[in-house]
Amino acid sequence: MRSTFTTMRAAGTLAVLSVLGGGLAAPAHAAVAPGHAAVAPARAEVAPAHAVADERVPADVAAPADPALREKADRIMNLTYRQFASTPHIPPFNWTTDGCSVPGGSLPYRKVFRPACVQHDFGYRNYGARHELKLDPTRETKNWIDGRFRTEMRRICDDTYTGARKNRECRNAAEVYYLGVQLGGDASFF
Repeated sequence: MRSTFTTMRAAGTLAVLSVLGGGLAAPAHAAVAPGHAAVAPARAEVAPAHAVADERVPADVAAPADPALREKADRIMNLTYRQFASTPHIPPFNWTTDGCSVPGGSLPYRKVFRPACVQHDFGYRNYGARHELKLDPTRETKNWIDGRFRTEMRRICDDTYTGARKNRECRNAAEVYYLGVQLGGDASFF
């Protein structure tokens, strides 16, 4: 049974890669600025949200966010998918969503994972550089949001599918969705 799991995950990974353009190369917009390392910085090198703007991100994008606003957003992002779904949509946060958008069409589990996708959209739309608040448009934050997405999809699988086979299939699909945002989400976040 272990080989089936590995084969399913490999097939899912290949499906995500084909949808995203077929390769593992970094996207063109991920070019490294001269004099900077090509790898993501260690956690200790990333300035906290209230610190001076990080030189790796343009100044107009990396202006420090209001610490109280960032704290509220962090609390919202750390809710479970069920708690998030019942959270009042308070300003100034961006609560818009496109559900589980998948480049090139539909993947299974789109409806099942919708609550996690909505929460993930909240993260990108409030922390990322493509919307008004820009609470923390850094690689570390994007990875954290993507990790929360994975955690909540797994929670949905555990809450929805009690049988071992169905739960495993759901968790495999969660990994595919997670890989999709890890490999293809930069353009929506930065």
